[in-house]
Amino acid sequence: MTQDKQITHSLPLLFVIIALIVWSAFQTTQLYKERQNLKTAYDSQEQVVANAKKMRAQLDTIAAGTKRLADQGNANAQLIVQQLAKNGININPDAQATAAPK
Repeated sequence: MTQDKQITHSLPLLFVIIALIVWSAFQTTQLYKERQNLKTAYDSQEQVVANAKKMRAQLDTIAAGTKRLADQGNANAQLIVQQLAKNGININPDAQATAAPK
């Protein structure tokens, strides 16, 4: 009778251990899939970020050229720089692009 009692007490413990193992395996699989999805999303954004940096560098170059023209007395360039200043955009014509495009 004692052996039947031990088996009866061990059975729920065995079910709990099996459930924990299955749950851990499921969670590990889900986390791995999520990690792969995040890597895919990151990789797909990499080209977008590179293009944005390139466009930003081009915009900074154009703005610096406009500022230099304004400093040399070009009325249209001065108007553009004034309008940008009203909108809170300051142009530094001597600044280098922070990130060179690859």
